[in-house]
Amino acid sequence: MSDESAFEPGGNLATTPGDVVFENEVMQLLQYRPATAQVHVRPLLIVPPCINKYYILDLQPENSFVAYAVAQGYTVFLVSWRNAQAEQSSLSWDDYVEHGVLEALTLAAEIGRADSVNALGFCIGGTLLACALAVAKARGQEPVASVTLLTTMLDFHNTGELGLLVDEVSVRSREATIGHRGLLQGRELAQVFSALRANDLIWPYVINGYLKGQAPPAFDLLYWNSDTTNPLADGLLVSAQCLFGESFADTRWHGPVRSAC
Repeated sequence: MSDESAFEPGGNLATTPGDVVFENEVMQLLQYRPATAQVHVRPLLIVPPCINKYYILDLQPENSFVAYAVAQGYTVFLVSWRNAQAEQSSLSWDDYVEHGVLEALTLAAEIGRADSVNALGFCIGGTLLACALAVAKARGQEPVASVTLLTTMLDFHNTGELGLLVDEVSVRSREATIGHRGLLQGRELAQVFSALRANDLIWPYVINGYLKGQAPPAFDLLYWNSDTTNPLADGLLVSAQCLFGESFADTRWHGPVRSAC
């Protein structure tokens, strides 16, 4: 989709200076270095999707949200999810909520010496953040002062275009094929997202690449999009059940809907 030789994470992508301040089985927590003489009292924690690499909001300097936030005087923390391998196949959605989001919220507040943080969730990272905040609320905790969600699904009644690609049979097939090994290869999930926008993400490359022999142009966003990770099967199956469990109920769907929230 992009000229892969044109980009390198740490070279011309994801270059905002920062450090890993914590890591566990599911994530690393990055803290970006301040760029202003004074910083805001309350830090910002960013929770990106766990189905892609962390640097979607820190591409090149001119389009990096992270660099912009740091320049505005925010102490920015960002969760970098682990690229799951066979050793992590027993981890669950609940582990991502508890040891990913909730632990990151606590650490960001402690390191930032604040009573609460501002939180931003993107895509399924926003869904994880919302689940984590629901769990925190049930425990009588309020770890955030504000929440911003970008392209995040919370209301699972209307599946949108995904409903055209997923039905009870496909979910059960996925349970059988990935449930036993606990992982889904990142390239398989990337094919699903490409199919959602086939006119943009499939056919131009068939026409220009295969038929015309043209090399793809350099495009940082599509480079990131193709830099896949292996998501946990548990998280995907929980999401699928949340997405389609209720609609399947009308067609004798009896799969459990299990989640920390």
